[in-house]
Amino acid sequence: MVLSHSKPSSSSSLRASAGTAILGGAQVSLALLEKSMDGTNIPFVKGVAGAALEVIKIAKAIQSNRDECDNLIDRSTSLLVVILGSLAGKTEDAIPDYVRKGVERLVAAFHEVLAGLRIIEKRAHNWRAILYYLDNGEKLKDCLAKLNWAMDEFQVTSRVDSCLKDLERHEELRKGQERILESQQELHQEVKQELQRGRNEVRGGFLEMREAIKEQNTSNPLSSMPSSVMPPDPKIFGRLQYIEKAIKLLFSSTEAKIAILGPGGIGKTSVALKVIHDALVVERFGENRCWVPCEQATSVPLFVELVAKSLKLSPSSSGDRLAEIIAFLKGSKVLYVLLFDNFETPWDIEGQQSNIADVLTALASIPSVSFIITMRGDQPPSSHTIDWTEPTLPSLSQLDLDAAEEAFLKISPHEKGGPELRALLQTLDCMPLAITLMAKLSRAGETILDLLDQWKSERTRLLDQPGGDRRNSIEVSIKLSLDSRPVKGNPDAIRLLSVLAMLPAGAALVRVPEMCPSIPGWKAALRVLRGAALVYDGADKSRIQLLSPIQSYILLHHPLEQLLLKELRHSYFKLAPQGKTVPWHPEFKEVAKQLAQEETNMEAILISALRDRTCEREEAIPLSRSYSDYLYHQQPRTEIIAEAIHVARAITSSQLAYCLYLHACIQDLQGSDDAEAEFEEARDEFFKVGDQVLAADCIGYLGSLLRDRGQYDKAHTMLQESRDTLLALGNDERAAWLLWDIGQIFTMKGEFRAACASYEQARAEFTRLGDRFGGLRCLMSLGEALEGQGECNAAESALEEARLGSLELGDLYCAAFCLRYLSDVFKRAGDYSLSLQKMEEALATFTQIGNLPMMDDRIDELRALLAT
Repeated sequence: MVLSHSKPSSSSSLRASAGTAILGGAQVSLALLEKSMDGTNIPFVKGVAGAALEVIKIAKAIQSNRDECDNLIDRSTSLLVVILGSLAGKTEDAIPDYVRKGVERLVAAFHEVLAGLRIIEKRAHNWRAILYYLDNGEKLKDCLAKLNWAMDEFQVTSRVDSCLKDLERHEELRKGQERILESQQELHQEVKQELQRGRNEVRGGFLEMREAIKEQNTSNPLSSMPSSVMPPDPKIFGRLQYIEKAIKLLFSSTEAKIAILGPGGIGKTSVALKVIHDALVVERFGENRCWVPCEQATSVPLFVELVAKSLKLSPSSSGDRLAEIIAFLKGSKVLYVLLFDNFETPWDIEGQQSNIADVLTALASIPSVSFIITMRGDQPPSSHTIDWTEPTLPSLSQLDLDAAEEAFLKISPHEKGGPELRALLQTLDCMPLAITLMAKLSRAGETILDLLDQWKSERTRLLDQPGGDRRNSIEVSIKLSLDSRPVKGNPDAIRLLSVLAMLPAGAALVRVPEMCPSIPGWKAALRVLRGAALVYDGADKSRIQLLSPIQSYILLHHPLEQLLLKELRHSYFKLAPQGKTVPWHPEFKEVAKQLAQEETNMEAILISALRDRTCEREEAIPLSRSYSDYLYHQQPRTEIIAEAIHVARAITSSQLAYCLYLHACIQDLQGSDDAEAEFEEARDEFFKVGDQVLAADCIGYLGSLLRDRGQYDKAHTMLQESRDTLLALGNDERAAWLLWDIGQIFTMKGEFRAACASYEQARAEFTRLGDRFGGLRCLMSLGEALEGQGECNAAESALEEARLGSLELGDLYCAAFCLRYLSDVFKRAGDYSLSLQKMEEALATFTQIGNLPMMDDRIDELRALLAT
């Protein structure tokens, strides 16, 4: 702040005499400062001056930490000089409000400093003063920092005031200039009118000229053509073999014809540019490598002009542009290669496909011309008139996982590769455009886990950019394919695509008619979808699939209509393995074969039905139970049955108890600590619905849990209670299994004689019931208990009989355990060679089973034993 002074004052003399003190760091005497303070009558100025002087006095009196004290004195003195000097000669009314507030903040800062100094001053009289030396130094530095901040703030405020005054002066100058301009306008009004008339005449001529240019552009599209300058050599990941095949084809003839096909966003343009920039291709064709960007070729003449522009031909002189192009190329003595990029645009012009085909065929007939096209679809154009160089390239597919990770990290190098990134890439089906856009979000600060969560909720909207095009928006890219003429021309194409989008594992072709009987023309619709590269054939050609981004887009923007949704769900409901869920069931193998390729789809359909607020969700609950029971004997998972429990609770379904029971069984198999609580809840629910049998069965399961935890006596009591109840209710089969469970307790305790008695009794009950499977399991356990007693011959006999019987039933699980126990029998008998043989046979059988629960543990156990 710049202040003028009408008369000399003690403050102005202070500023003159103390200037070197501020700059050089010397101290100003207290007497001079007090004299300067007496020269002002403004209360808030006196307040800040008094506080500053008090700070200086105390700082001078402190004997320790002299360097810090001297710095504090210098800063307080400088601050006081600035304030008194700036406000010298001013009355209180003349000082702006913002200055007053600034000074008041300075007073507060000085008082904070004073509080700290007084603490230090008191410490100086304490016998422990030497111990406070370091802390005093820190407090003094803090005081100094507060004063520095206060001074900076006051000076900034002063500068702002100065700027405001400058702005006021500029505003006055501007107003003066406006008055001068108004005067000039009055004096020269007549001249201005003449100038305006001249401008109108010029503008009229310009408009006429613009219309003439517009008319000329209509007849000569070359003037508005996009640039045909070849794009730079792109960075490519994981396409080396494909590129090498394309280059080999290009060199196989002087008139090679190559089509790079595939869905939008798969990287066709990048691969083609990589081919055209290859060193060998550059050496062969040199400057005669021409890029034809077909994206804006919305008519036949525009397409022809794009070709002419890429060849750098002069404007047409004959009116027959195609003839000029052909004459130029035929007359050339060098080889040319043309890259028609995004050829689907001209190819799909309504009513003009035959004309575009004629142009392409005419160019293909020139001996010195090779060309490459990139195009959405799975078939090259004009295959009946153009001999595409053999072997034709396969449609371009998604990247492998390693290449996808490399591409992502190239764009977002701060990320680290790992399971989370690879999971994200697999979610995107390793589609190059989706990877590029997702990596840019990562580079902008999004974490991989956040991107995974956002993709689940936002789907392709996450990778959309307002105003984007096919190169930077996944939604625009997919929509271009959906808006193509063939897709729009077949109403069933989008309907079938919506059906397929519901199936994450794709659809078996043989099941499509059953999935959507309301689309009798599905084969024609499928041909259209293949042609637009919206679907692709699986590895064995028996399934049709969608890339994940396309699937997500369809689910988001083209949800399945209710009739088709109902048909699709019921086709999968029929696959639910009702009553055929155990490996020893005669039809289990056939059920497992049917479900082998449909497990992922089955889970998606069941989850979808359970979450749909229609009557179908109640129908889906028992089907979810049946399917989860099947999984229990394959690869146990709880996702579907947990969802069924949630729905059963919401609609107060009687199915809740049965869902809880199965969920608890799976958790028990997985070793979860929550199984006990769930069995107890299931037991209570069974009592509510009046199912005494399963309520008792839950008690039996609770006994089994206690047995596995080593609480044998309590477990025995619960198992016996459950068995007695089931016998009373007439469920002899389950009661026999509980007796087998009791035998297991005796085996674990080493009470083999009691175990044998339990197994023999249980076997007799199973035999009476005609349950051969249960009887063989008891015979197997009996053999194990006999081995524990040292009765090797009896054990061998029982186990061999159980093994052969199990093989007859197709129960490899029981047969494998019999071999395992036989190995122990022969080891105890001293026949180590035979023991080793049986263990190897057991390992082979467990490996053959493979997909049953805990097989990996069994296999690892046997391999470890064999190794020793």
